[in-house]
Amino acid sequence: MKLYFQRSNGELDFVKELTSTDEAVSAALEDLKIRNSQYKTYYQRTWTDHNGWYWIDVGSWSEFYVVIPD
Repeated sequence: MKLYFQRSNGELDFVKELTSTDEAVSAALEDLKIRNSQYKTYYQRTWTDHNGWYWIDVGSWSEFYVVIPD
């Protein structure tokens, strides 16, 4: 499975190969620090959609992280 960052325009940027969704939130937060060290996330919300994609909301109304199974 792969972790992607979804930009506000819908484009997906590859972040990291994962072995499980258990490591997804910490990997997303690690990547967030690299992308924007000034951004502070006050919560993380996760859900799985009908396609089996695991979404991670880090407090942005337009950008998300998503884990897509292989």
